[in-house]
Amino acid sequence: TFGRNYADATTETVHARSTEIWRIFNLTGDTHPIHFHLVNVAVVSRQPFDAANYNGTPLFTGPARGPDANERGLKETVRMNPNECTTVKMTFDLPHVPFAVPPSPRTGGFEYVWHCHILEHEEHDMMRPLVVKP
Repeated sequence: TFGRNYADATTETVHARSTEIWRIFNLTGDTHPIHFHLVNVAVVSRQPFDAANYNGTPLFTGPARGPDANERGLKETVRMNPNECTTVKMTFDLPHVPFAVPPSPRTGGFEYVWHCHILEHEEHDMMRPLVVKP
């Protein structure tokens, strides 16, 4: 979904209290620290794939491996290595606050963001809205 601007239509819409597994493919030659707002994620696996010939269906070039020792447990930011598919698992629990939070008039849900934590990438809008529907 990167390559789109933040203001473009939302492509990631989930339901509150749902658990999802996402596969994120890094097609670049750089490692990107991807940060998720609202939700902590668990790294399930990493698997190399042929990024140069990726057409929406990955050709995996090696076996999946589990997270490194320092990646075990829940994280806010996950390293996305070049030419790898990183699989993460997350549960979307909305925060409990003592006041009413209105949904976004733009999306009708609670709007958060996930993005690359490299400052230059943030400044160039390498981020996407993440909408949580109640």
